[in-house]
Amino acid sequence: MSVMVVAGIVLALAYGREWLLAKQTGWDRMAQKYRSSAPFTGKYRACWWAQFTVMRGTWRTVANLGRMTRVPIRFEFPPIWIGTAPEGLYLKRNIWNLLHPALLIPWGEIQSATEITYKDLVRSSSPRAALEIAVAQGPGSKLLELKLPDPQIAVVAQLGTFEEARRFLGGKLRAIGSQVT
Repeated sequence: MSVMVVAGIVLALAYGREWLLAKQTGWDRMAQKYRSSAPFTGKYRACWWAQFTVMRGTWRTVANLGRMTRVPIRFEFPPIWIGTAPEGLYLKRNIWNLLHPALLIPWGEIQSATEITYKDLVRSSSPRAALEIAVAQGPGSKLLELKLPDPQIAVVAQLGTFEEARRFLGGKLRAIGSQVT
């Protein structure tokens, strides 16, 4: 096989993987509504693991990006970058994630923001991800679940990743143990 054929196969597989991830995470649907038209000028925080739950009618797709670990040194790139500004929440992938344009989700579009633990993930979505979190971060690790009404997508990531977002979420933020109405 020539080098060109091998390179073509590798590129086709990489493109196919990106297309599949954009569909599974709902990034393609979010990009239709929330594609960022201007670059974010603030500071992004690395998000090493995130879970996307996408509702399509009666179907629910759960996709995990990245992985959690207690090891402070990593030889990889974070799968998602999160930034906050008064206009909204910025999400972006790495530059080689071609089918994942940067997003700007206005704060008013976020339906709810709820602190959860790995136990909540077991009840609501992915036992595998919950076990991974419990092992990597400890059973007391806190997560934040953001819900969007249109498209119906929930994003869960470590609470610390959203530290700057807390001041913009205001009354939408429900802490662990608070009353849910």
